[in-house]
Amino acid sequence: MSHTGRSVNLLNTQQYVAMRKEAFANDGLTVSSTPGDPGFAPDITLWDTDRYTDLKKLLTGNTAHATDAQATVSGGTANTQFLIGGGYHRETTVYPGDFADARASLHFNINHTSTDKRFSLLFSGMYANDNNRLPRYDLTRYINLPPNIRLYDSSGKLAWEDAGILYSTLGNNDILNPLSLLQEKYKSVNANLLGNLLLSYKIVPNLVFRASMGYNTFRSDESTTRPTAAIDPNSGELPSAGFAASDNQSWIIEPQLEYTRVTGKDRLSILLGNTYQDKTGSISAMYGSNYNSDLLLNSIAAAPVITASNDFVQYRYTAFFGRINYQLHDKYILNISARRDGSSRFASENRWANFGAVGAAWLFSSEPAVKRLLPFLSFGKLRGSYGQTGNDQIGDYKFLNLWSNTTNTYNGLPGLYPKALYNPDYHWEINQKLEGALELGFLNDAVLFSAAYYHNRSSNQLISYSLPTQTGFFNVVRNFPGLVSNTGWEMTLTTHNFHQKNFTWTTAFNITLPKNKLLAFPGLSTSSYASRYVIGQSLNLINALKHTGVDPQTGVYTYEDKNKDGQLTTDDYQVQGNLDPKFYGGVQNNLSYGAFELSFFFEFRKQTGLSYLNQLAFYPPGWIYNQPDLVLNRWQQPGNVAPVQQYTAGYTNAYIAISQLRNSDGIYMDASFIRLKNVALSYHLPESWLRRYHVRNCRIYLQAQNLLTITNYKGSDPETQNFYILPPLRSIVGGIQFNF
Repeated sequence: MSHTGRSVNLLNTQQYVAMRKEAFANDGLTVSSTPGDPGFAPDITLWDTDRYTDLKKLLTGNTAHATDAQATVSGGTANTQFLIGGGYHRETTVYPGDFADARASLHFNINHTSTDKRFSLLFSGMYANDNNRLPRYDLTRYINLPPNIRLYDSSGKLAWEDAGILYSTLGNNDILNPLSLLQEKYKSVNANLLGNLLLSYKIVPNLVFRASMGYNTFRSDESTTRPTAAIDPNSGELPSAGFAASDNQSWIIEPQLEYTRVTGKDRLSILLGNTYQDKTGSISAMYGSNYNSDLLLNSIAAAPVITASNDFVQYRYTAFFGRINYQLHDKYILNISARRDGSSRFASENRWANFGAVGAAWLFSSEPAVKRLLPFLSFGKLRGSYGQTGNDQIGDYKFLNLWSNTTNTYNGLPGLYPKALYNPDYHWEINQKLEGALELGFLNDAVLFSAAYYHNRSSNQLISYSLPTQTGFFNVVRNFPGLVSNTGWEMTLTTHNFHQKNFTWTTAFNITLPKNKLLAFPGLSTSSYASRYVIGQSLNLINALKHTGVDPQTGVYTYEDKNKDGQLTTDDYQVQGNLDPKFYGGVQNNLSYGAFELSFFFEFRKQTGLSYLNQLAFYPPGWIYNQPDLVLNRWQQPGNVAPVQQYTAGYTNAYIAISQLRNSDGIYMDASFIRLKNVALSYHLPESWLRRYHVRNCRIYLQAQNLLTITNYKGSDPETQNFYILPPLRSIVGGIQFNF
């Protein structure tokens, strides 16, 4: 596995040094080696300007490897069947070093039906053990360090001096020798046990009782150690270690009673059921510091200073539901459902909510008149539905006043602090969903087409509502006060292009055209969302300053002063599109020729996204950070027309101008793409070859993901849209499968 997406290179040392010198010249500063001087540039005056390290290649340029093996055994009788299987998966990473994640699993299922067919049982289970020793950090975030930074000293050990100078110069406590993170050892051992039992008994010919029961337990033990080799010896810091253990258990019981009556071409089904679910979780964490020896890092008891915390959560959910389904003459379908849900994630007075839905369908292709007038139409269905659904996915105990411990003391005693602002008044999120669809089949279903329109509304979405900073909290859980509408079209087309003895070819195409809109928001102008949302516009609105490019005379970014008051404030924000995808979808092709099978899937997305200029707003070109080579197309002298403003090394007018990029539409660009997401090629060995070895089937296969991306996007990847996050990996897997 390796990187995918467009390749964006970073400046080499020669280009980087030239950028830095040009920045100081633009600022009217003389490059200095004296700390505290405005022109202090240690990377130019103190470091070797001929040294070059391709940090992108060093930190993320390796090839990750994956190994996957699976085996199953099945058998049984006419009444009882069983399957037992096991698997092993191991994968490494693109980061340097010996890191891997290995997982072993075992699964089984037993299916039994009584001789009289009245009773059936399906019991399945799975156990997996995962040993994760991958790095805790995404090293991509450090690829913008200066390319001439010294990472090793003359003895081959990690060098710290240059990183220390960077830290003192920039005041950024995240600056360090990135290779030191590889010295930290992380280990996570996880055990997952899952079981499910499905029982069914036919009480009388038309009445069936079913019960589904499931149980899951997930245990995790984590440890991370920071030895001496990972610590700057000049910092005075001593080795440390952290340990955490969690235990999560859940179970669910869902009994159902279904009555079915069939009369000729009419069918009536009535279902009643209940769901009860319980989840509990506990976690304990301990942190030890000031170890006097690396040999003791795996023992929390050996730590001179120990801090600890523990937590426990419990979630309970129950529901009562019913459904009536009626089919008339195999042409008309009516479905009515209702449910009452209760969740422990709400205060007692808001714990319960009612939901319901109604749907109808007409199979008009069964009508004699349609068959006569449209003989090429093999299937036609018109359907529509309206209903309400609920959501309680907000975390536990948000309606309570929660406190947490702190290591700070008062009068020698440890203290507590409020963990989050509570709100006992939020309630179930309710979404109203309306949908209509047309499904068609032509030429004996050789061509299938469907088009669906959906219109969803929500007036009380559960969110973390942003608060003014003077409240002492950044947010609080509450129901969103605005009315939000989500509409769109979803269309699919499936064609059987060829269907012959030795060759078949099918194509499946899907596309979605979504729209999002804020219909109402009482008190919007006085809320903390006043500059973010606009009535009648998308929630993903680009409401920002209008970026007018680089001034050819001054060489700095400019923005439109909408109200002409000489200042750039939120009053100058303008609506300039949104980040909602205009459309997205995919095309799947499946071909088979003899013993060969080939499938490939293209996904596509039309969207606006964050460009590389967004990173420049945080790391201005000319500062002591490396840059993508896209910044070479910059302004240098009056009259130049360029997308990147002049370099700057300090807090100048150019710095103020580039900082405003974050508040403008200048950081956005077309991030549309077409990606070859999956390719699979396989070959089935001839049976005549296998028969002599008592092999029933043997398949050789090759699979690949993220092979190709077509885009005009300027940045690392149009999907992640962040130069300092590891993009999706390109993977190629080969294997062989036997059936005996």
